[in-house]
Order: sequence, then C-alpha cells, then structure tokens
Amino acid sequence: MKILVTGCAGFIGSDLTEYFLNKGYEVVGIDNFNNFYDPKIKEFNISEFKEHSKFKLCRTDITDRVALWKVFEENEIEGIAHFAAYAGVTQSNADPNTWVYNNIDGTSNLAEFAVKKGVKSFVFSSTSSVYGANTVPYKEEMSTDGPLGIYPASKKAGEVLLYAYSSCFNLNVTILRFFNPIGPRLRPDMAIPKLIRAAEYGYTFTLYQGTESSRDYTYIQHMMEAVEAGLTKPFKYEVLNIGSSNPVTLKDLLESAERVTGKKIKTVREDRPGQMQVTCADTGKAKRLIGYSPTITLDQMMEKYYDWFLKQPEWYKKGEKSWTV
Repeated sequence: MKILVTGCAGFIGSDLTEYFLNKGYEVVGIDNFNNFYDPKIKEFNISEFKEHSKFKLCRTDITDRVALWKVFEENEIEGIAHFAAYAGVTQSNADPNTWVYNNIDGTSNLAEFAVKKGVKSFVFSSTSSVYGANTVPYKEEMSTDGPLGIYPASKKAGEVLLYAYSSCFNLNVTILRFFNPIGPRLRPDMAIPKLIRAAEYGYTFTLYQGTESSRDYTYIQHMMEAVEAGLTKPFKYEVLNIGSSNPVTLKDLLESAERVTGKKIKTVREDRPGQMQVTCADTGKAKRLIGYSPTITLDQMMEKYYDWFLKQPEWYKKGEKSWTV
C-alpha cells in the first residue's frame, strides 16, 4: 500500500512515516518545512528515514494546488494520513487567517484530489479541542459547535468538509480526535519537552493554568495503530476519540517529570486564554470499531520519552530560548 503522509516532518507525521516504513508500506511524504517552529527540528525529524528506499519526500505546500496535484499525478496514492496543519489554540487566536487558510483550504485540496484519483481511504488528524466546554468524558456524538479557539474551529471545519466529500463523492473518511500525545520527536513547544529541558538545564517551566487542570495523554504508538486501522480497514465516515480515558493533572505531570529525571523543576505562572480545564476521552467507540486499547501509563510514557531524549545530540537536548517560550 502506498500512503501519502502530510506533515511528514512534524512530530506525529515523522513518527507515523517511520512506523509505516518499518511495516513495509511505501510512503510519499509532504511537508513545507515552515517556521511555525524551527525548521531545523523538522529536518532532524526525517533524518533517520529520508534515504529509505520506500520513502519519497515532496517539499510541497498542500495549499499550492498545482504542486499538490503533481504529487497525485506522479504517485499512485492508495491512502492518505493527513497531519499537515498549523496547531495551537493561543497562536491561532493571534493569527486566524493563517490557521484558516492552511488548515481548511489544504484539507479541501487533498480531499478533492483524493476523489479525482480514487484514493481508497482518508484519515484526518483532528483534536480533542473541538469539544470546547463540553463536560467530560468527551463522546463523539456530543456537539462540537462551540470551540474555544481558531485552531479547533479549523479542525471542526475540516471534519465537516470531509463529511461532505464522503457523502457527496464516496470518499472513505476516518476522523481521529487525538488527545494530548506523547512520544519521540514531540514538538518543542509542548509540555513534556519543556519539562524535560527545564529539569536537565535548569530552565523555568511556565504554567499556563493552574496545576489542578488535567489532560488525557496518549502514547504515540497507540495513535499510529489507530491511523493504520483507519487506512487499511476504511469506514464510509466515522469519528473516533483516541486518548487514554485517564486524565492527569498538571501537578501529576510535573511530579512525573521530576520523578523520572530525578531533578526538581522551577515553575512560574502565566495564564493564557482559551485553555481547556480538563480533557478526557470516552474511547468505547474506538475499542468497538478498531480494537483500540491503550495500556501505557503516564510514568511509562515519560520514561520512554526521557530515554529517547537523552540519546539525542546536545543542540537538540539543550534547545534554544524560542523553544521554551
């Protein structure tokens, strides 16, 4: 099977690309290597597999219709794992147009060309943030008409667009609403890398909300297995929560990082708007439909990330000031 992975140089996209290559799939990867975060990290993310015989890299933007169509013309794509997106609630509210243009137009372009080329399956990376102020645990049938930022609104728009492509043009679509991911190559602006760098190098970790706020963390391996299931056993149109159903407070996350590293972490409080107080996935539907069954605990996730982190080059481990903001 030949799979198109968009955002292949990002955190999840690069892990997913490597996962597929290790399982024998052919992968065509698209990434525009933008500066949402340091492009040097994205180049680093693909360094271990960019010369793989079954991998083809296209330095292309999914909003560039001419360049994107060329990718479809030159490759017999059978499935699409769509992970290219501008992420982050706070950042999206500061620059709505960039998030709307890239996340919505890019998704529509991919879906349109997938239909024209008869692509068999389309997996869309969505976010738990679409649930907004709903009560937990979040269930797929809940209304998602009240997102708390431009980023989740753009993801909701993508879900709706893909429903239309599915109903109007018979595109098989699986929407995966991911809850907070942990794994190798984790984006530098996310909590775990910041905590580990704070522990290792004495940086100060910024708390954007109170330590009793909680998140449902998900290990990358479980996420990749869910993507593979959506591609190889496609649905007409389904939405699935991919989380652990076990919210962890920020206090517990901080203590886990200190426990795993054996070092104390300095903190400072600086509230940000648009932050959800708690996230928690009801994963019953995913368990029924694709056999989804997460097993890795928070400390195990933290240990796996820390072990991987310690093996990386010094420039990556130490990071730069912009990565810690």
